[in-house]
Amino acid sequence: MTSKRWIRWPAAVLAVVFLTLGPSLISAQSISQPAQTTIDESWLSGLIGDPSIYSFDLSSDGKTVVLLAGAGSKVGDRLWLVLLDIASKRVTASQEVGSYVFRGSVEFAPQVLYAADQRHLIVQDLQTVRVFDRESLKALRTISPPSAKGPLVPLFVLGASDKNVLACAFGPEQESKPRFHTTAVQVAIVDISSGQVLGEWSSEDLPQSISPQGDLIAVSSLPPRRGVLPLNVLDIHGQKVVELTGGFSFRMDAGQSGELGRVRGIFLGGHELLLSPDENVDKTGHHSGESVQFVSVSGKQVQVQQKIKPERYGATGDMAVSADRKWAAVVSRYVPAWVFTRDGALPADTVPEVLMLGRKTSLAKYAALPIDKLPGSTNGGLDNRRPRISADGSVIAMAHGRAITILRRSLP
Repeated sequence: MTSKRWIRWPAAVLAVVFLTLGPSLISAQSISQPAQTTIDESWLSGLIGDPSIYSFDLSSDGKTVVLLAGAGSKVGDRLWLVLLDIASKRVTASQEVGSYVFRGSVEFAPQVLYAADQRHLIVQDLQTVRVFDRESLKALRTISPPSAKGPLVPLFVLGASDKNVLACAFGPEQESKPRFHTTAVQVAIVDISSGQVLGEWSSEDLPQSISPQGDLIAVSSLPPRRGVLPLNVLDIHGQKVVELTGGFSFRMDAGQSGELGRVRGIFLGGHELLLSPDENVDKTGHHSGESVQFVSVSGKQVQVQQKIKPERYGATGDMAVSADRKWAAVVSRYVPAWVFTRDGALPADTVPEVLMLGRKTSLAKYAALPIDKLPGSTNGGLDNRRPRISADGSVIAMAHGRAITILRRSLP
């Protein structure tokens, strides 16, 4: 069986919009074109025959990319763990780590992540979750699924940015499901360094984000409110701390049988989150909201610190935060509402954008940086849709087509 490698996007120009939070709103300033590097399968041709890139991550210093790649794209083909130096375009380490399986859903795909300490790598290959030493690429331990819950396989993992803590979602093998659905899983919070399970519970859906210290997890909750699933913040034992709605709702109450969406969220700090609607629209072609919100949580109280409404914002729900928490990236793809209500081609100005948000005191637009036109389709798992950011926000990595685009910019 041949797999799909990345999530699909239409052919488009990727525009990168850098925003910084300064004292007041200022006009966009001109800035030099960022340095751009494209990592594609040709980088691996000397190592792997017929290479296929399944997953990637960016090191915190922005100098290295780790790839999980296959020698082919069929079930049973061998998987390789590969470290690449971006500047020299050189493979610095590689190791065969198993074989590729397909679990019946293009939502879930193999993943590779840097641990918080940057000395460990995590590989989730839809069979096991393993921890590798970054230098030797030696497998150190395997994180097992909950033993008393029947046969479960790993579907998705998230790593904390400050501590070696991992949120692992295990579930039964997946089948094709409706366009919008939740995925019931068993969540285990694990100390990567020791393998100790810190907490475990049954979840109504996949975790979306884990806090920098690994002590809080954000996950969708049922039932929906005006067609939108709220976002719960839970502790490591699955106990609810607070519910977040963002005020997002569809124009018509969709109910259980209609169009549904999620509040999407990512931790900016220990008790701070960035919220956005997801990509889903109602029958009128509208998203459940048009803003990105910065909120803080104190006990069960939620305070909206800032509401950001970018021009022509098309929510996708895909976000990332730099390890120093001074920068966040939000992927936007604006599509006029009428496009969803009739058949026809997308307008020429329908392009993906990465909105870079810097944290200071208030919103200010820094610059708009268009880059070259990129190839069309991107296929694969949930994790590959989000951008990666270096710790200081100077390097951004995005999956596009069957390649990874690296942007290196000068910080303001």
